[in-house]
Amino acid sequence: GSTSGAAEEDGPRQRRELQVLSDTLGAAEREGGYPSALRAFEASGESLPAAQAWRAHLELAECAKRGAALPQVKYHLAQALLAQPCTVQVWLESCRFLDELGELEECRALLERGLECCSPNEQLSLKLVRVLERLGDHSALRSLAGLHRREPPERTSKVLLDAAHFEVRSGNGDSVREFLRCLVQRLPHQGPIYCEACRIESILGNWQTALMIAEIGVQTCLRYGPLWFVLLRQAEKAYGAKAVKEYASHALRNICHELHWKVHFEVAAAFGRARNLHESRLSIELAVLSCPKHLRWKVWLLAARSELWDGSPVASRKLLAQAKADAPARVQVAVCVERARAEEFLSNLQEARNALDEARSCEGHDWKVFLEHIFMEARHGFIETARDAALNALDMHPATGRLWSALIALEHSGEGGASAAMTTFRKATREVPKSGEVWCEGARVFMNPLGPYFHLGRAHKCLEFAVHLTPQYGDSFLELFRLRFLLELRTRIIADPLALGLLGQCTPSASSQNTAMDQCVVANAEDPSNEGHRRAIAAIVTQRVCSRMFKELKGSHFAFSIPGFGRSEVLADSAEPLPLEKLEVLCAYADPNYGFLWFWCRECSLSTPLEVLVRMREEVAQDLVSGGALWAYAWAVSCSVFGLCPDDRVVAQSTGGGASSSGSSGGGSAGG
Repeated sequence: GSTSGAAEEDGPRQRRELQVLSDTLGAAEREGGYPSALRAFEASGESLPAAQAWRAHLELAECAKRGAALPQVKYHLAQALLAQPCTVQVWLESCRFLDELGELEECRALLERGLECCSPNEQLSLKLVRVLERLGDHSALRSLAGLHRREPPERTSKVLLDAAHFEVRSGNGDSVREFLRCLVQRLPHQGPIYCEACRIESILGNWQTALMIAEIGVQTCLRYGPLWFVLLRQAEKAYGAKAVKEYASHALRNICHELHWKVHFEVAAAFGRARNLHESRLSIELAVLSCPKHLRWKVWLLAARSELWDGSPVASRKLLAQAKADAPARVQVAVCVERARAEEFLSNLQEARNALDEARSCEGHDWKVFLEHIFMEARHGFIETARDAALNALDMHPATGRLWSALIALEHSGEGGASAAMTTFRKATREVPKSGEVWCEGARVFMNPLGPYFHLGRAHKCLEFAVHLTPQYGDSFLELFRLRFLLELRTRIIADPLALGLLGQCTPSASSQNTAMDQCVVANAEDPSNEGHRRAIAAIVTQRVCSRMFKELKGSHFAFSIPGFGRSEVLADSAEPLPLEKLEVLCAYADPNYGFLWFWCRECSLSTPLEVLVRMREEVAQDLVSGGALWAYAWAVSCSVFGLCPDDRVVAQSTGGGASSSGSSGGGSAGG
């Protein structure tokens, strides 16, 4: 009954009245902001039924949030809750507002009150579990999960599964298995539970166990399509494309006819990845025959890619033309973009540009077409053309974070360098503060050892924002891994005996917050009388650290001196360490699906996040050893430790390169 009361009041007349009020508030806000919208509400509020007032207050809260009137946001939320205290949607919307404002403690208190008014409710409990995890109150989260274990599992399975995922993220994966086994036994015909159990085992790297769970699941949930597709993916990872075809034959006998084309599609994609074009073509034929006409274009695109990889551009172009003929008007832009990629792959740059021009004329085109054009020009070295395209795109789509991040990257690699990139980054954070891609590009500016903004603490903060705001962007996780190497450099530089002597015998400790060391760094940096002495010491320490680290990387026996990964080890801020193992788990949960660096380190679409991180480690090590970046990074870190002028980084690169004569650096490049 928590939502039925509100639903009963939502008759046609009430909905019309609410829509009229919503339009009135929107027009008033465009005219004069939140104050104007509030006056419009007060003018027409008397005609609004009391049961609908809460919706109007939520709209006013949204207006107040856009106008940065935070006290008014909370006032309207309180009024909405007062009007409908037993409606779950009101509590959830109010919680969303507080979450966006960063008021997690208030959000928690609100959810606890909501559960008292609308108990039991799975949606509110699920939101509370996630808020408690973000607050770090693990005992309260476990207590909440324990209370739900006494309820019927049919009503609380989502909450219990979310609590299980929390335990995995906390490093307690082994203890979750027994719980999942019990949950499956109590709900043996719930396909989503098998899917989540497979996901957890996959995250933990247990592919065979995940496959076994999926096999058991499809025997009890024969007609649950998503579980069959999980089984096909696990079979490909474990045994290859032939196993996918074998399992697909069982799936076709059990799942609904509407999904048959998708099964054939998965088999074709698996054989395509295995470079078995004959089997892939056979499955594509079956997919086309069983596919609804409005989805057939997807099959043609897969076939076009397969033919392109097989060295048959003529066949690929014909299939792309067929895809465009079958595609509904609203998705023809995707076919044009695919054609542009194919032509670029065939080195027909002008044809690729023509295809993107055609995409911009299609119905429903958006910022993605502009982004594709920007990337294409940048890939061919036309940086200024790409930059102009980014600026033109932002004129039409100023609230798109990926366009801003592309512009920051172009500025960073252009003539303006880090300074131009920083200027653009500051503009972008004002326009799109919730874009993880923008924060990741900011971190790259702060990690540029030859730029004037090198600062590991700010880079770490940017990457924290990036991972939280846009976890599906893989580059943020990989840049966190690069940052881990730089923090290791800083730890080793500070631990050098010469550095300890100069900085006042302050010893860094993994268990302390390292504030004493940072106070020593600041004290020495503020003493200009010994700048020359500090520069000489810094050069010697940097040379020794580079020499040792070079030998370890070259000999493939490099290990981080402190296993954690957090600001508490080497930065002044206080925070809990983030172990590398946890970084891998968080990355696996996010399951990133895009990012230039991510695609560079991902060998194929079946590569796991852990495999991508391992490749990133190899790339960073290779960059430091062979790319000449080790000295540049080490000297930039030394400058920050010893309080040297940022300009000294460039000077040292040209005059002090001999400090790395052990072979740890070639001098001139900061690397990737």
